Amino acid sequence: MRSIVVLIVAFVLLLLLYQFGAREKAPEIQADIQSRTAAAIAEGGFLNVVVATDGRDVTLTGTVRSEADADRAETIAEGVWGVRVVDNQLGLAQPYALRICTDGAQVTATGSAPDAAAVDSISSRIDDLFHRRAAVIELSPAPGAPENFSAFVDGMLRELALLDQGCVASTGRQATIDGTAHSQAMADRIARGVTDIENLGYAVSLQLDVPTLSAEAAACQAEYNRRLAPGERVLFDFDSAELHEEGRQLLDEIIEIGANCPDVNVVVAGHTDSVGDREYNIELSQRRADVVVDYLVGKGVEADRLTAIGFGYSQPVADNSTDEGRAQNRRIEFRVRED
Repeated sequence: MRSIVVLIVAFVLLLLLYQFGAREKAPEIQADIQSRTAAAIAEGGFLNVVVATDGRDVTLTGTVRSEADADRAETIAEGVWGVRVVDNQLGLAQPYALRICTDGAQVTATGSAPDAAAVDSISSRIDDLFHRRAAVIELSPAPGAPENFSAFVDGMLRELALLDQGCVASTGRQATIDGTAHSQAMADRIARGVTDIENLGYAVSLQLDVPTLSAEAAACQAEYNRRLAPGERVLFDFDSAELHEEGRQLLDEIIEIGANCPDVNVVVAGHTDSVGDREYNIELSQRRADVVVDYLVGKGVEADRLTAIGFGYSQPVADNSTDEGRAQNRRIEFRVRED
């Protein structure tokens, strides 16, 4: 009987020692579980998940992209040795979104950018490409941008600058470009540019309208395009806004085209290559467009049918890295418009 009492007392003492030791070690155990679980979660690619521990119980908070990701994060935590219970409180993050639109007079940018420097960079790029339009920048710095986001935005802005009006938008890696292109040739060029954006890992939906011209106006546009084919016939000497003799002769032919479609208006668009300062090229292209309009008005064309716009080097039709490409980009375009 005495031996049984001794055994019971010894067992109780051992139990008390174990519980005392466990209490002493509890903070270390908790910290170890928290550290290993956080490391496993981060290794799983969850950078916006916070791990908290209470003893051997783990709580996950923060945001993930999908329910599947929430389940995967929970599974990772449950697999950490020593974890007893996982309380999954993860929420779904709002998709990373951006939208930039132009109506021809103003550019508006809303949504998110990775940081303040990225906001400034996008604002500067908008100013570079849409120099004649007011800009409203309402971008908020936010983490979580998809990979290649800066290159993606730059590509989307280049395509938007080619539209008369429209929007580019993205939600995560899904993107859209919609709006109005001044010609089918420009719409086709934008479609080719989308390939470069998709190579960055984005899916792009393209929806473009091209103004429908009457048969008469379409014929005039085709003739303007033929007479003013990029790189074929020039109006100005290099770095000059003064018409040379061949340029005046060409414009006299252009007047005859306009006489065949008196009910249409024309945008006279000036373009340069990329050599030189941006502001200077904008000013040079505007002066050239103005000179063309002045010449046509002086020859009797109604002034209210003509609008001069200088685009600088924002709308190239060829590669500016070659002499041939730069020659094609130094051009005047006539863009037919009907009311």
